[in-house]
Amino acid sequence: MRSALAMMTYPPQAASVRASRHFVVGVLEASGRAAMADDVGLVVSELAANAVLHARTDFDVVIYEVDGGVRVSIRDRSPALPVLVAPSASSMSGRGLALVERLVSRWGAGPSTSSSVGGKSVWFEVDDGPAGAPVPDVADLSVEELLAAWSDDVTEIATVITARQDEDGVDVVLPALDAVELLAAKERLDDVLRELQLVLLAGSPVASARGLAVARRLDEAARAFDDVRRQVRRQVSHAVATGGERVALELHLPPGTGERAAAYRAAVEAAEELAEVEGSLLSVAATLARHRAVRRAYLDEIIAATRA
Repeated sequence: MRSALAMMTYPPQAASVRASRHFVVGVLEASGRAAMADDVGLVVSELAANAVLHARTDFDVVIYEVDGGVRVSIRDRSPALPVLVAPSASSMSGRGLALVERLVSRWGAGPSTSSSVGGKSVWFEVDDGPAGAPVPDVADLSVEELLAAWSDDVTEIATVITARQDEDGVDVVLPALDAVELLAAKERLDDVLRELQLVLLAGSPVASARGLAVARRLDEAARAFDDVRRQVRRQVSHAVATGGERVALELHLPPGTGERAAAYRAAVEAAEELAEVEGSLLSVAATLARHRAVRRAYLDEIIAATRA
């Protein structure tokens, strides 16, 4: 791989998504690669949005020349690798994988070796020639393929999980729950969190003071509870993808999980209440009530397990 054609660093702000796309398109057009500029820019937009919404750190966009094409790397400062799922047709989140698979020749993710502050790098390559053969929808991929798509070596993900198990805390197995219903609950809430994050990042002028307060509360509670949420989503997605009707969650609960779970549950319910009043701010939040029972069931079990 040759030296970088260009690099730019962006803050975790909504405007950075558009700015990073324009940066990449401009570099490629200037280097005689206008034919691929739009596709590469679209993929960069998706990965930059993930860095803004999930990593919440500054991120670098680096463009390299490689034999027969270009490689683009999105490097953020968060070590957490993406959690991959097979989203349903109604889910608004989790569709970046399908987009990337269709537009690029090769891609992967792993710990960043180019940054002194650690973090991860998500990279992709696009060839100068025609794109490769079409790939199946995300829903048609196996769990193993989904996990492998984000990394040159699946053991990188396994290392992250093993490191978590080495922390202080307790290991619990929750009573079996309806896997499809729980996955639907997780998808709906992820959609709401994405909407709220965009509201906060954009500083929506139409949001009321109460609406912004609820948005910040849920955003903060979800971030504090993210280690457990990631475990739940991975296991539930695996169960559904392999045909399981019920799932008994096996979780590692770090110290303080009970308090964070209770705060998360209360914040979600506050968003439900707000949706009844301010639907324009939380257009998706009204769907949360449909899965209230299964969501409360798993959160209540987590809270109870930490008190045992």
